[in-house]
Amino acid sequence: MLPDDELDQRLAALKRAKGETPYAESKKRAAAAPAAGPKAAAKAEEKKSYDYTDEKVHWEGGPAAADLAFNVALGATLVALPLTIGAITRSAFVKYKFTDKRVSVVTKAPWENKQTDCAYQEVTEVRTVSRGLGAWGDMVIELKNGDKLELRSLEKFKELKEYVLARRDALGGGPKNPKGPRIMDLDLDDDTAMGKGSGKGFA
Repeated sequence: MLPDDELDQRLAALKRAKGETPYAESKKRAAAAPAAGPKAAAKAEEKKSYDYTDEKVHWEGGPAAADLAFNVALGATLVALPLTIGAITRSAFVKYKFTDKRVSVVTKAPWENKQTDCAYQEVTEVRTVSRGLGAWGDMVIELKNGDKLELRSLEKFKELKEYVLARRDALGGGPKNPKGPRIMDLDLDDDTAMGKGSGKGFA
């Protein structure tokens, strides 16, 4: 009768010959896997840091006042009541800021207090949709990591779009695929933008 150690070695050699992983080795790999996990996760969470000192404000303000008035008027109908509440909340608690180094969305509400910053170097694409017959619009800034920064009811949205792209190019940012579209805009009236027409909002 073979000793246990020799029997284990022969069984392991037989499994390897069949292309299988011996039981002892599979346990070692399983034990080693969690140790590598946190390091990989930490590396994935690493983000570039940018210096925002001495930045100059290009434009700063809240959502368009016309958007608030429009949605308050719509509030007379129960169907549009959620839009009215959303517009009031944005107007009261949300501010936008465009500097020469970043775009910021600042929320100061009783239930939430945060600031989301977007460095121009991380911008890949900007999409806009016109609202209120072009009086204001929504903007979505797409980033290299796949995140999106959304700015609703933005005044001067076309001018600010051009500014974001200009600062992105000046600071060395840009899309992952230079041959792809740099920007896509939709100039829609209110009915089309709200899905009543043939438009589909952001492309």
